[in-house]
Amino acid sequence: MFRKLVFLLLISIFSLAVHAQQVQGTVADRATQLRLGQVEVLNQQTRQKTMTNAKGEFTIAAAVNQVLVFNQPGYLPDTLFLVDLKPVKRYLSLNNRLLHTVEIKAGAFHPEIEYADVYSKARVVQVTQNKPFMFSLTRIFAKEGKDARRFKRKLEREKTERKIDERFNEAAVKALTPLKGAELDYFMVLYRPSLKDLNKLDQEDFRFYLMNAYKTFKALPPEQRISPSMRDK
Repeated sequence: MFRKLVFLLLISIFSLAVHAQQVQGTVADRATQLRLGQVEVLNQQTRQKTMTNAKGEFTIAAAVNQVLVFNQPGYLPDTLFLVDLKPVKRYLSLNNRLLHTVEIKAGAFHPEIEYADVYSKARVVQVTQNKPFMFSLTRIFAKEGKDARRFKRKLEREKTERKIDERFNEAAVKALTPLKGAELDYFMVLYRPSLKDLNKLDQEDFRFYLMNAYKTFKALPPEQRISPSMRDK
């Protein structure tokens, strides 16, 4: 009886030791060597998941002969077969298929040509005001010019927004993130760059901008990833 109890105790200790086994490691960008946060680490056998922290570090329960899979939007997946439980360093490579940012060309918009009359009327008109008749004309031209300038500002804003849309659009965001639906819509609102900032980014910088924005967005509580107007619906 005593031997049986000892045997069962040893089995329990061995079982606990197996379950307590863990693997620690870091994940970084292969090109820049910078640590990557929010990388999903999946144990393919147990289906347990974890995420790397801001320093690119992770810890996950695992055993020898199991497989870990590393996933990060914008990067190629990486697979590691565990031959031992020593700390690991993994480097993810950018997905070359996404190197070229998706751009949507909806046709050139040249309001200064299409609305030439508005731009003409928006110019400040100098009219001599010495006579009542000329003063009356001045008031007419002033109102017309004011309305034209207001409309011109709207056209210029539309021109700017269309230039932003050529690069910052749903197709570009979907190419680098798994966002969709209400979360995609709100992400597009929260992280829409100004044209000035966008013009400073080349294709590679823009990719990193989107990916960093996604990491920030994903770190938000679920209820904050949806537009306030949609939260109570």
